[in-house]
Amino acid sequence: MTLKLEIDTKQLVENLNGLTTNLESLTSPKILDQISRAVFSITGKRFMIDVDNYSKMNPKKMHHVYEWGRTGQSTARLFILKRSSILDGSLIISTDFLSSRMPVPINPELLMPGKTGKVVSRKNIFANKAEVMEAGTPVSFTAKRVLAMVGSNGIAFIAPGTKINILHPGGLQTKNAFATYLLEWYTKNGNRIMDSSGLYERIANDVSLVLNSKNANVTQIQQAITRIADQIDVGGTIK
Repeated sequence: MTLKLEIDTKQLVENLNGLTTNLESLTSPKILDQISRAVFSITGKRFMIDVDNYSKMNPKKMHHVYEWGRTGQSTARLFILKRSSILDGSLIISTDFLSSRMPVPINPELLMPGKTGKVVSRKNIFANKAEVMEAGTPVSFTAKRVLAMVGSNGIAFIAPGTKINILHPGGLQTKNAFATYLLEWYTKNGNRIMDSSGLYERIANDVSLVLNSKNANVTQIQQAITRIADQIDVGGTIK
């Protein structure tokens, strides 16, 4: 799944009006694009920290976007934020899900020898767990060998050739849970984080220095803001 979120940085840049001279050049597309780079880096890094903490407190909703048994751990994320495009100050953030590389955990009951002395030992990897569970897509497959599953009545054996339907992989709570959190987070925190980031004050200060120099022009203002964005920019992807 790819979720796109558009942030209108033009509204954010309006905050600069009270900090520095009201120049039309501050809202030019080139400058807004540079500010958008900084916005993505600042908000994206903060989002990653917050989503990890949220996931630890809400594992039933968010376990699917991390590796098995590692919900909320930064090194186990199965998602990335991408700066898809910047055009005239409109920043498009997309999310991509990564493939799981860890085997699906085996229920402890199946690791205990049965009457025949055998245990379940074959492990499988559910590569698309994050994408499938987020979308709430039912999973259907045909057993290729005897499968052992733990149900409410204990261990059940499923014969080869049996079609298995899992209506809610990951549980009901995972459906759209990541997308919902992302949208709510940016709606609630995006502007607030940028207001407290110090970015606008930094821009105002550097622009003022340019304006106080001889032969100041729009190009110099753009270069000053580009330097700030370069120092903050973490690249087009945040993992």
